[in-house]
This record gives sequence, structure tokens and C-alpha cells, in this order.
Amino acid sequence: MTTTPRTWLTGLGLVAVACGGTGAPTGSTAGPVTANPAAVARARGDRAGDGTDRFGPLEVGADYLSYRRVTPEPFLSAVHGDRWVDVYVNEVGADAYLDNSEMPVGSIVVKTSWQDEAGAPSTVPGPLYIMERRPAGYAPEHGDWYFAIHWANPTPDQAGTLGGPLYWRGRSARVAYCYDCHDNYDRGLGGLVPSSVVPR
Repeated sequence: MTTTPRTWLTGLGLVAVACGGTGAPTGSTAGPVTANPAAVARARGDRAGDGTDRFGPLEVGADYLSYRRVTPEPFLSAVHGDRWVDVYVNEVGADAYLDNSEMPVGSIVVKTSWQDEAGAPSTVPGPLYIMERRPAGYAPEHGDWYFAIHWANPTPDQAGTLGGPLYWRGRSARVAYCYDCHDNYDRGLGGLVPSSVVPR
């Protein structure tokens, strides 16, 4: 079982509860997490050594503003760090997402987020949360979903804790909690249920 330092999760705020997690990831097959991942990320620029943590331009979902916005207005999401989120889905998956049907390969879901300010979305953007349904065999134990978190401009406090902007994706150990949550959440409900319609 992978463990995660409390300071890392506390500083993140966005990720510890990004997918409803309550702490350390469970069920991950990734190796142990370094005691100070922010320092490692700063020193190496890529904690995993395979490009899955190196910051750069968004690779999947960069054109999300051309996707169908499936939320009529931002909603407060406790499972995404108590941030306000909007959901965008590409044309491949939009109808299936809205119908709670099986999401086809090529579906991309992007959630934009903003910090909460007295019960309303602030002008401070949070991370982007990205999911993509990939062909069979990509990650069969996770329904062949790819996950990523991209945050180009974290708040100064978050940047200090995280070592600057972040882009965790694919097989990075840092998105294991996304898999853990979605494995339980989505499969427990019988599919990818739009989070905007899940009772809170």
C-alpha cells in the first residue's frame, strides 16, 4: 500500500479530496512516495522519471473550451477540494455522459475549478481535472481511464508546497487516488455518473 505524507496532502487541498479521497491512496501498486515529493519534483522536474509528473502544456483536453459544457452553472464539489467546478465533455462522450451510458473510447471529460469565496466561485482558478477513456488494455483494472491534474498557476501557498505548477498524469503515482476513488465511485454506481447530479 502506498502512503502519502500528511504535509503533501494538506498542502494540496485540491488532490486529497479531488476524487473523494480521505487520505493516503489505497490499492495502488506504485512504489513508496518520497518523504518530500515537492523537493524531489523541484530537483528533478519529474518525480517519476518517465514524464508523468513533469510540468508542461496540457496534452489531453487542451481544447476543452470547444467541448460541450454539460453543467448549466458551476457547482460546489466537495470531492474536488471544495472548489466550484464546471464540466466539459467532448462530442465523442457528451451524450453518453448526460445519459449515464457507457462512455465510449475517446471520451474526454474536463473539469475546470475555482476556489470558493463566501459560497460563490472566486476569480482564482484551481486545477483542471481530466479523464480520457482509452482503448482496452490501457488500464483494464481502472476501466481503461486515463487521469490527469493540471494546475498552471497554483496559489503562492500551494506553489510553495507543491514546488510550482503541477501536471500529474497517466501512470504517475500522484494520480493513484483518482483511480482509487473512481474505481469505487463509478463502479459502485454502475458507471460514470455526472458529479453534478450526484446528491451532495
